Amino acid sequence: MDAAMQWIYLAIEQFNWRQPGWLYLLPILAAAAIWWRYRGGGSPTSARRLDQYAEARFWPLVVRGELPSGPRRPSGLARAPWVAMGLLIVALAGPRWLHEKQTVFREGADIAVVMDISRSMDTQDVLPDRLTRAKEELRDLLARLHGDRVALVVFAGRAFTIVPLTADYSAVARFAEQITPDMVTDQGSNIAAGLKQAEQALQSARGRGRAVVLMSDGGDHDHARALAAAAGLARAGIPLFILGVGPPDGGLIPAGDGRFVHDARGRAVLSRLHEDHLKALAQAAGGMYARMTWD
Repeated sequence: MDAAMQWIYLAIEQFNWRQPGWLYLLPILAAAAIWWRYRGGGSPTSARRLDQYAEARFWPLVVRGELPSGPRRPSGLARAPWVAMGLLIVALAGPRWLHEKQTVFREGADIAVVMDISRSMDTQDVLPDRLTRAKEELRDLLARLHGDRVALVVFAGRAFTIVPLTADYSAVARFAEQITPDMVTDQGSNIAAGLKQAEQALQSARGRGRAVVLMSDGGDHDHARALAAAAGLARAGIPLFILGVGPPDGGLIPAGDGRFVHDARGRAVLSRLHEDHLKALAQAAGGMYARMTWD
């Protein structure tokens, strides 16, 4: 299992309760404890009676001999039954933490996976290439889900939804295997379009947990628009988790027939992982970034 993807799982992992209905008894228990306290569970009877006629500061004027002790807090032994009942209610509610080997996305969550299929994802600076490694990460993610829905969005110069929200993980995996940069004619790297398409794919997720997972090398033709799209996810309450694909030193982009992509000046284009761009997107969305590892 890739360490970066494990990090994504742990980031979404959260504490929950097996039977949270028991927790409704806690305010009732608190009210009963307060009632008991002021009905006499915490003060001597003589002091309580005297308090009906005069404030404690005037007792020396109306009482001869030893003054009764004023109201005092219940002793530790007096509080013990209430504490024990509170702990019993919490135990019945079943607090638990999901373990790493369990599904860590909440049951009923909707997740949009946004995959970069720009030409730079064909770069072979990781084996066999960046896009294939991203597909492997997606398969690992699908293997860990249970009861959640997944949408698959791809982008290059434009973005579109390959698979709408579905719980059929095998269908998502089959469609993902067919993805190549050649399936789009509008080349480029438009992360903003991918994030906006993901938000649109999650529109039907009302009342459900939502998340976006972006897999990209960070190449982007309009970084300002991408930042605005990430901020839009934050406003919608959708967390963004980013996996950077590729090493920082980069590699040449294959163009077929053993050739490589060249720029307008005839120089071979070196594609690098733009971690600064991806980290800025994660920060704008209030999300998290990690680099995909290759062990």
